[in-house]
Amino acid sequence: MTTTPAASTRKPNRRGVAAREQLLSTALRLLGEGKPESVSINLVAKEAGLSWGSVQNLFGDSDGFWSAVADQVAEVGPELWAKPTSTTIAGRVAEIAELYRAVLESPYAVSVETMRWALPRPLDVLAETHPRTAASIRRLDELASLAFVHFFDGLEGLDEERRTAMSEVMPAMLRSLRNEQLLGTHVDIDRAHQAMVTMLTAYLEG
Repeated sequence: MTTTPAASTRKPNRRGVAAREQLLSTALRLLGEGKPESVSINLVAKEAGLSWGSVQNLFGDSDGFWSAVADQVAEVGPELWAKPTSTTIAGRVAEIAELYRAVLESPYAVSVETMRWALPRPLDVLAETHPRTAASIRRLDELASLAFVHFFDGLEGLDEERRTAMSEVMPAMLRSLRNEQLLGTHVDIDRAHQAMVTMLTAYLEG
């Protein structure tokens, strides 16, 4: 996970573009399995049929590589979101809770989750050795927060401050429920999910 000097800024040729795509797709496939050991550039390169030298040439160092992986997830992100259909606050809360629950279980979200657990934490610490990776992950968080906020566009009688607070609270609560499920728990996840929806609906409705 240590960094190395940056690579040349030359634009990759066709073979380089193909190798880059192969490395990123392989990384997402391995990370999407949720195994911490997959946060290994040597493993990714080996699985992709390439070498650490290829990674250095295309991404510069580990920071450049993991940053590119996170950026790849950001590009796919909009495809994971659906447009709201309900015209009520209660309906929107229920919709986005189910939507984000599914997003968290997608291979793309699991990939980022796996990276974040394996790399130094929190982001301020990660930024000391992997500034680009930390910035890319922070951008993912910001995009998710904005998606939550905009999911409630068009509703009347919605307090803007509460909508912003909800966009921060709900993702954190849903991630916590997912962690409970992954670790094994006596908690009834579905019941807890519904309780969260009920509480946040009451909060937004004021």
